[in-house]
Amino acid sequence: MILFGIVTYRERFWECKSFKSLYHSFKKDKGDDKIHIFIFDNTDIEDWDLTTPTFQDIKLEYTNDKRNPGISCAYNTIAEYARQNDYNYITFLDQDTELPDNFYEVYKNYSLKDYSLCVPQIHANNRLVSPSRYINFRSVLYENLNTDELVLKGNSCINTGMMIKNEIFFMNKGYNSALRLDFCDHEFIERLSKFDLKMKIIPIIINQNFSFLDNTKKQDVFRYKLFIKDLKTYANSTNKQLKMFFYVDLPRLLSLTLRHKSLEFLKIRLRS
Repeated sequence: MILFGIVTYRERFWECKSFKSLYHSFKKDKGDDKIHIFIFDNTDIEDWDLTTPTFQDIKLEYTNDKRNPGISCAYNTIAEYARQNDYNYITFLDQDTELPDNFYEVYKNYSLKDYSLCVPQIHANNRLVSPSRYINFRSVLYENLNTDELVLKGNSCINTGMMIKNEIFFMNKGYNSALRLDFCDHEFIERLSKFDLKMKIIPIIINQNFSFLDNTKKQDVFRYKLFIKDLKTYANSTNKQLKMFFYVDLPRLLSLTLRHKSLEFLKIRLRS
């Protein structure tokens, strides 16, 4: 049995793309009486108090944490609920992912095959962006992926669409809760690779719209401050601060500085 975990932020969950398309794919399947969904709402608005709709065919668990503790905390909370309620698999989704019509059917079938970790193919701008090689703390994209599984060592994937056995999740001690957003997926896979596991590639293609590419300067400043905090946490955990500075930190700083023609990002970096 699969628990689908969706993390939302400042959006009514029943209006977000992931929830609507997941529910639609479940209705197309017509195989199960109920779909099991956990909504972790990171919305930090003080008077945010949702009256959730009633769904006869959804076993729904909803929680709102106004501290906005981040993705890692949300996934760990969802996984703990799954463990306490005897779910075999957890599938993680963000709120902005449009899922294909056969998503539920395919995932349900793969959950019966006893794989440790399954991931979809994520495309953006007509390129495969996940799974990917992971070299020097950066994703290196595959031109063609002519295989249905990859070893974890030297590879990684993004969070959305990941389906993992609950026991494997806790064997890996879950996500690093000190990482709120950036690097949490790669850090998780990097630790998981020590167990000599493979990721099974599900024959599902998800087209992802990375909204940060269209961010305003104000939005990028806000995101960059979060990025710097996660970067320092991740760098300290790897003890490879200098390598991360040249391969990750400096390129991001230069990219944002040039995109917005502003020294504000440099000032943020120096202050940190």
